Amino acid sequence: MTTDVELPTTMDRAPSGGIARRCLMRLALYFSKRRERLILSCLSDEQLRDIGISPSEARIEVNKSWFWG
Repeated sequence: MTTDVELPTTMDRAPSGGIARRCLMRLALYFSKRRERLILSCLSDEQLRDIGISPSEARIEVNKSWFWG
């Protein structure tokens, strides 16, 4: 069964919450990533192996920019 009803696409709708909400959500994401990287920097080599990350991979992740990455 087919109908002639068109579903709205994301471009047809206004973003929920507007630009201020999107900016705050993006900022919260950046701070969350930074917090996780700080925790990662405190883990021992044994703990890193337990989660499947090498110390060099952890170092690369920890050294990423908190804002851009």
